[in-house]
Amino acid sequence: MKRILFGIGIILIIGILVLRYNIPMTKNSIVGIYANTNYGNEPCCVESPHIADTLKLKSDGTFTSGYYGNGTYKISYGILTTEIDWTYEYEFGKAGHSTYFSNKIFEKPKIILNYDLNHYYEKVE
Repeated sequence: MKRILFGIGIILIIGILVLRYNIPMTKNSIVGIYANTNYGNEPCCVESPHIADTLKLKSDGTFTSGYYGNGTYKISYGILTTEIDWTYEYEFGKAGHSTYFSNKIFEKPKIILNYDLNHYYEKVE
């Protein structure tokens, strides 16, 4: 009986960990259209959009956005993380932004802009 309870406990712990952590993304799952719809929080970062915006990541390593304009991006793959760095032109020259993807089971992939304020781009296509 103790073995059964111990086994059930281990399975529950593993299940909780699997649901909590990110699944690594592939190049095909990264490409697509992302929408920023939760921008109503108080602005914390100048480099994050606080208006409705759509970010389109293309397969050739370029992107378009109403907020950032046109630019390029690079993906770094880790064991449990997928990071994205994008570079774009603005009125004073070049700028960049570095962040990561959240890809949990039963959720749409997200590009996290500010984790504490729950500010992100969510994949729509």
